[in-house]
Amino acid sequence: MKSSADAILRPEQAAYLAALEPPRDALLARMERLAAERGMPISDPEVASFLAITARSRAPRLIVELGTNIGYGAIVMARAAGKAARVVTIEYSEELCKTARGFIEEAGLSSRIEVVEGKAIPELEKIAGGIEMAYIDCVKEEYVRYLELLVPRLAERGVIVADNVLWRGDVARPDAPGADSLQARSLGAFNEALVKHPELRGVILPLGDGVAYAVKM
Repeated sequence: MKSSADAILRPEQAAYLAALEPPRDALLARMERLAAERGMPISDPEVASFLAITARSRAPRLIVELGTNIGYGAIVMARAAGKAARVVTIEYSEELCKTARGFIEEAGLSSRIEVVEGKAIPELEKIAGGIEMAYIDCVKEEYVRYLELLVPRLAERGVIVADNVLWRGDVARPDAPGADSLQARSLGAFNEALVKHPELRGVILPLGDGVAYAVKM
């Protein structure tokens, strides 16, 4: 989640786009309030809408999410993708896994969403392939490695979505005072690898805190 409404856009643009977002249902709204109160980095509502549109249009049977947090993105994608979809979401924190499973059960999606407790890279290495949609919102310094592991496991026409890829704009100025330079450089390397990858067609969108979107050719 971006640190402020105008992290990338001008304040009036951010306010305009936020006003266009449809109201979330009671469960998602409660999850958003919890995340805001506790400073939990879940997806921004506009990014959640993008995930839902992508999942609905692609109708993936296997979705892999790196970074579950409280289960917000997993619920959004599972709902949009339809009853044939299975979501495998990976989270290192035992406490967050427990919280996510509670919300997923409340959403009636326990049979379709598997919360895997563990580190993203070794757990992703265990997945043989057939991934039709992947969502990355995890350790920023590991994004390039996630991409390296995902592409060979991605089905033809499979999609990758990654959040926070502009990092409050710091990817354009990684050496600026106060910038998270390591994260900014790591995300900049990821962005370049994604848009230049010979097996992908990708683009970086100034949505939320920056969203990368790519399709396997």
